[in-house]
Amino acid sequence: MIGLNNLQNAQDYLSRVRTGASEAFGLGKEDFREALKRGYAAEGRETDASKIDQMMGSNRTITMARELMGMANPAQVQARNEMGIGLSPDRATREGQVLGTLASDVVQDRGRSIWWLLNAPQAAANVTQEALLGKVAPDLYAADIQIDASGTPITSVQAAKNAGLLGPTDKPLAGVTTSYEDVGERRNGKPVKSKVYRKRKYAPGMVEALAIPSGLAVNAGVGLLNPFGGAEGYKAVIPSDEDPSKTDNAVAEVAAKYLLGRTGGLLPWDEFKQVRPDVSKDEYMRYKAFKFDNEGDANPFDDGQVVLPTGVIKATSEGIHGPEIQFLGKSLPIATAVMPTAAAILGTAYGARGGPRRGLAVGLGSALGAMGIGNAVEQERRRRNALENQIDTIN
Repeated sequence: MIGLNNLQNAQDYLSRVRTGASEAFGLGKEDFREALKRGYAAEGRETDASKIDQMMGSNRTITMARELMGMANPAQVQARNEMGIGLSPDRATREGQVLGTLASDVVQDRGRSIWWLLNAPQAAANVTQEALLGKVAPDLYAADIQIDASGTPITSVQAAKNAGLLGPTDKPLAGVTTSYEDVGERRNGKPVKSKVYRKRKYAPGMVEALAIPSGLAVNAGVGLLNPFGGAEGYKAVIPSDEDPSKTDNAVAEVAAKYLLGRTGGLLPWDEFKQVRPDVSKDEYMRYKAFKFDNEGDANPFDDGQVVLPTGVIKATSEGIHGPEIQFLGKSLPIATAVMPTAAAILGTAYGARGGPRRGLAVGLGSALGAMGIGNAVEQERRRRNALENQIDTIN
């Protein structure tokens, strides 16, 4: 009899596991995006949050892990529970939800979508900028409770219409959301929450514009701002037959750089040395070898290089641009790309505490200033190296 009870208990347990797995597997990305929006509304946040916040906050694998570790945002947990897509209090069902979520992650490409968001230097800079803005200047994504002339929160449809918050069909206009808050109303002596209207503080287009300084810095650093050819010592993406460093098709050149993020390869040595006398042939050949080396190398002390497996990220202390990092084949010199981009990101975040316009102004100033300093440092490095190469040639 005891054995029969144990068997029935095991079957019941497995049935609950299967139920949890099936339900979790069937949920789609839009379910968790909607839950994220509801959670934001409950927090009084604008739903147009940063891209990384939206992706992480609607990625069920990540939110589930945070919830299991007790690190989840309570407002987001409540929003998911109210929609019936939260973690079950039943252990067996919860275990099934974990299994179903992991399986759906593979099918729905949730894990890879994070990589797709970060798979270019420009995208990584943009995400870093947004993440820092969310920490330093959270008001950029805030939505304020709207009040009437007497200072009372707007709770009725008519008052919202009078305030210009609703469209012709009484639906909230763009940038207007609703949430339920305790505004001091009582029913039978007990506080009740009333629907209030919120309006975002800043237009999302203005917030998105805060990516301009870091975008300018990183694109200049990787050599994408010349519409007429390649960077110094490099081929154009759409090279001319007469001069591969130039292009006969500026429109296609700009399109290839802007849309595809492509850059031309190094010029052959005989042509390269004409424009880069600061680089010796030995340095040129070692740098080419470094660019094609994808074997893991975690020891920077033997040759000044670090290479992650598959070559997704590399670093060298002695590249033809000085110390540099390479990300997915894109060269990011420390002086002319990394430092200006970092200055742009930090300057923008600091300035954005005073609003998007100030953030943009401070960010651009920081980016241009750091670009000027970085280029001056690089030109001086090249001048010294060219002089040394001349002396070596004479000797």
